[in-house]
Amino acid sequence: MTPPPDEGNLGQQVPPRPSALGDTAPERDPHSPLRNALPEFDGIRELDSSPPKIWTYIYLLTFLGAIWLWFAYPAWPWFGGATRGFLEWSSRGELSRSVQQAEAGAPAIAKRFAAASWDEINAAPDLRAYGAAAGRGLFGENCAPCHGINGRGNEGFPNLTDEDWLWGGTPEAIERTLHVGIRWSGSEETRTSQMPAFGAQKLLDRPQILALVEHVRSLSGQEHDAVAAGRAKPVFAENCASCHGEDARGNQEMGAPNLTDDVWLYGGGSKDIYESLWHGRGGVMPAFGGRLSEDMIRKLVLHLRSLGE
Repeated sequence: MTPPPDEGNLGQQVPPRPSALGDTAPERDPHSPLRNALPEFDGIRELDSSPPKIWTYIYLLTFLGAIWLWFAYPAWPWFGGATRGFLEWSSRGELSRSVQQAEAGAPAIAKRFAAASWDEINAAPDLRAYGAAAGRGLFGENCAPCHGINGRGNEGFPNLTDEDWLWGGTPEAIERTLHVGIRWSGSEETRTSQMPAFGAQKLLDRPQILALVEHVRSLSGQEHDAVAAGRAKPVFAENCASCHGEDARGNQEMGAPNLTDDVWLYGGGSKDIYESLWHGRGGVMPAFGGRLSEDMIRKLVLHLRSLGE
């Protein structure tokens, strides 16, 4: 019977060397650096051989290649920006070359579209179809986050599938809106209009605004208090008609909506209209003139117009 191990001295016990290794001395690699002894543990020997020369050559090549890239391309930070490098390469220049190559290899219809005027595009069904299809991806990337993938809008973001356009629905008007944006601080020529906050700015008192709510509801044929609506007619003529018109059908030159239809950007309920009158309204749309090319904007216009067809 084998006696149990001495648990207190387990850490000092060394397992016997496997008999398969024999009693000969560890093999030495003639190409390894000189050492006093080779590492060995539990019968496992490790030689200190030099790596194959091909690995050394590959390492030197990659090192020299990295040095070349440092000096050939923009890499070193400097005052006013990174160094330009010997090749003077830039991502903007590469993009320009890629665009030129794409334009050179573009199909004939793309070249016709780029050279056509709006009158020529409107008279050519194939150009309109091409532009609308090409603008679908642009819409998904630039417009869908606010107006929805189907263009039906959300509260505060217009429905683009109907015929109600705040700033005009002609190709030229839509193109202009896309170029300069609406109340966009980054564009000096942006479309600008602002509905006053009649309540917050104390232009009208609360009873006047409540009566005006009834009058606005009457304009679109909704249920309303006829007495209050009649009382608010002079208030509307004095404060609202200058933008929305005496007939309340709006003014596309000022971005003032038509109040006689059933299209409401912020809701047509009594509470919604009250909020609009009290606090005022004024949404913002980015200007795409500096972000999209002329060709892209025209394709986007055609896609927008196709949403209502």
